[in-house]
Amino acid sequence: MPAFKRSISKETRAWVLERNGYTCQMCGVAAGDADPLGSDRTVRLTMGHILDKSKGGDDSPQNLRAVCTNCNEGLQNTSLPKPDRIHLLAQVRRATIDDQRALLEWLLKKFNLTANADP
Repeated sequence: MPAFKRSISKETRAWVLERNGYTCQMCGVAAGDADPLGSDRTVRLTMGHILDKSKGGDDSPQNLRAVCTNCNEGLQNTSLPKPDRIHLLAQVRRATIDDQRALLEWLLKKFNLTANADP
């Protein structure tokens, strides 16, 4: 018997996790990554409300996002901030060609797109 009733269905949870690429929408860590706070745990994702239920938000997929347990528990101030676009592009440019290709493949899959065959 669960300790509390879950109001978010398994189907909604699975859909939100897939939509968000199994990645925390606050700090960017992925499910299964090493915990950035240094413990020997791996990252676990939970459902976070964009507009809190106490402020009128609901459990619809449009009001839910994947967040890691650290961010969901209010520890996001200890997590790295999201990079701005210029910093993010600079990091991608500095990456190896194999890492750039892996990123491209991940983005194409995430957004259900295909790459042009032109070199």
